[in-house]
Amino acid sequence: MQVTTTVGPITTLAVTGYIDAATFPQLISEADQVLDKGHVNLVLDLGGVDYISSGGLIALQTIVGRSAARGGKAVLCCLREPVAKVLKISGFDQRLSIFPDVAAAMASFART
Repeated sequence: MQVTTTVGPITTLAVTGYIDAATFPQLISEADQVLDKGHVNLVLDLGGVDYISSGGLIALQTIVGRSAARGGKAVLCCLREPVAKVLKISGFDQRLSIFPDVAAAMASFART
């Protein structure tokens, strides 16, 4: 489902496939494993995500909240059109930090 890379204080989770009722618990679990290791600044690269359900939205909000609770920040990037549309329709695009690419997402941590 995802590939994890860490550069300095920022960990990127490159998510692929669907984020739905069947897969969102795994995404949260994998993010929790990263957070539990002390990597609290996360970039969620959703460029490989083809579909997101309401369960997926819950997963994203949960990960952002858990990162913040540990003193970090989680941001999204590389949204494909179908995923961007769901976030816009649901209003999540107003509640989550979204960037066009990984570089912009990583640069956002310098402004924190």
